[in-house]
Amino acid sequence: MMVRRLLLILTLLLGFAVPAQADVFRVGDFTIQQGADPGSFELSASVPSVLASDKPLGLPEGCRETSRDKLTETVMTRYAIGIACDRALKADDAIVTPWAVDGATFLSTATGARVTQALQPDGDSLSLPIGETAARTRALPEIAVEYTWQGIVHILGGWDHLAFVLCLCLLARGRFLLGLVTTFTIGHSLSLALAFFDIVTVPVPPVEAVIALSIAFMAREAIRAKEGDMANPAKRRRQLAVVAGFGLLHGLGFATVLRELGVAPQERLSGLVFFNGGVELGQLIFVACVLGAMKLASIFDRDQWVRQVALYSAGIIGCFWVIERVAGFTMGMA
Repeated sequence: MMVRRLLLILTLLLGFAVPAQADVFRVGDFTIQQGADPGSFELSASVPSVLASDKPLGLPEGCRETSRDKLTETVMTRYAIGIACDRALKADDAIVTPWAVDGATFLSTATGARVTQALQPDGDSLSLPIGETAARTRALPEIAVEYTWQGIVHILGGWDHLAFVLCLCLLARGRFLLGLVTTFTIGHSLSLALAFFDIVTVPVPPVEAVIALSIAFMAREAIRAKEGDMANPAKRRRQLAVVAGFGLLHGLGFATVLRELGVAPQERLSGLVFFNGGVELGQLIFVACVLGAMKLASIFDRDQWVRQVALYSAGIIGCFWVIERVAGFTMGMA
């Protein structure tokens, strides 16, 4: 039985080791400006290296590429592309890029006006509205749908946040679990707002390392928890305080992603509200899935076995992420 458990844990670790860099949110950055010659433009594109592609751009009629330089770094790939057009740009002109980013910031001075926008992809491509002379004003329902979806995508793709919530689900049950999840939500909602509006500024690498540490800590708490602990008021208060503190740290991680999306100034408040709402919705979906899986395991009398395997796996992965992230930012400072 012990051998089987170890084999399963190793299998899970191998599966989780691939997305070891949690919060993988593929954001691009694009800038286009007028070139030295009439009708010429210079496009700068920065995309995650995993999305790098040398496929041609979809250019407006009468425009063509004149040059392309590419610089690949560890994480990002940068392009410098020269474009020439035989006519003046029209309001509906756009460049279709081949990079499947999750979101992007776009700065254009191609028409002489300075236009900054946050853009969302259409499938596997992103359209850059180079002919616009002002950022498009979007209706609240469109903003709500976009940022709610981005919040859901982020939480369900953020392995470290999910691992922490998994530990909460396996630590408590019933109303106390609801209290822990609510406390976590309040904590990360508060710090998300404070960091997004630059009221609190904290370096990202140490925060990411402590987020990983929080997973290992909560896994240990859940493994050592005893049946009678749920009835002990002192222990319940301690766990609530710990979860609230870690929630504040996780919120700082959420703020980094939201800031990278390049939220337009007029959409900052609404974008924050709906992004946070999407995070909460995704979190509830995950909690429901975990509880459903544990209920299914209990039918076959394997719930305790599944619980132990999941907690030990989460703890080991959390320790691995701590080492990886600390090594990453210490090497960066060297």
